[in-house]
Formats: sequence, structure tokens, C-alpha cells
Amino acid sequence: MLAGLLVVIPLYCVGVLASFWAAKFGTTVLYGQSIGVYDHYFRTFLNPTDLLWSFLQCIVLAVVIMLVHTYYGYTAAGGPAGVGEAVGRAVRASLVSSAVVVLFVSLAVYGQTGNFNLSG
Repeated sequence: MLAGLLVVIPLYCVGVLASFWAAKFGTTVLYGQSIGVYDHYFRTFLNPTDLLWSFLQCIVLAVVIMLVHTYYGYTAAGGPAGVGEAVGRAVRASLVSSAVVVLFVSLAVYGQTGNFNLSG
């Protein structure tokens, strides 16, 4: 579990930075918008608190998925066919559990009010 978290944290940071760079590249280079306009709207609408919440959500998702797969891996029996069945069950269970975790973390962070605040 600890090794998984040590891998997930830098990968999340690289993924977020790559998505920010790709959005800037696509907007400024491919669509021809000015860098200043992009930076203005990026800074206006990026809420750093939401970035921290997404980091927490990523950590929780990683822990839940690792726990599910570890459980099914340790309880696999029956040779290669049993391992294949355990993998299938683990993948299905982790998909369902990750959807539930995303739902509950999103409800816990943003609530169920339905108010949408576009900028901080």
C-alpha cells in the first residue's frame, strides 16, 4: 500500500501538470488565442482548493482500488483459471467501488445543494 501511494502521488502531479500544459498548448498554439488571455482565465477560474480536493480524491481512490485488488489477489485459488477469475472480479469490484468513492467524496466536498459557482 505504501509503495502504491509513493507511486500515485508523483504520477498525479505529473498528470495534472501535463493536463494544464496540454490545455494551454491547445488553446494558444492550435486555436491561436493569446497567452495572456489564456493565463488570465486560467488564474481566474482555477480554484486551488479544488485542486487539493482532487488530490485527496485521487489518494482515496488509489487506496480503495489497491485494497480491492490486494484482497482478490490474496484470495485467488485454483491455478491460472482461478487467478483469471480473481482478476475479473477485482476489476469489476474496483470499477464499482471507484464510482461510489467519487460520488461520496464529491458529495462530501461540494454537497448536494446544486449551486454551481463558476469562479471562486
